[in-house]
Amino acid sequence: KGDIAKKAKANQSPTRLMALINAKLPQTVASNMGAPALENRTGTFASSVRVTDIAPTVKGFPSIGYTYQKNPYQTFELGQNQGSPDYDPRKLIDASIREIAAQLAIGRFFTRRV
Repeated sequence: KGDIAKKAKANQSPTRLMALINAKLPQTVASNMGAPALENRTGTFASSVRVTDIAPTVKGFPSIGYTYQKNPYQTFELGQNQGSPDYDPRKLIDASIREIAAQLAIGRFFTRRV
């Protein structure tokens, strides 16, 4: 049992999780794009999304920081000029990270744009 626990813990290291998520993130974002959300026309947005850090919260859950090419896509965030709940890139990125996390059997976590 000790060996399995060590392997599980090693798979949960922030650096390893970051690499695993970043390896799948552009393709996952691109596959999740489409009406009524942002549409994948050039691939620029999907290829710009990446996890920048993973830090533990006060309660010990991973908090996943991510970024993307803000010019011109940040304009679709709520509160911006063309802000819309449908087009908000954070919603698309969060859903994509959650999809990958489910595949990696990651439990509870949080996401945040940095």
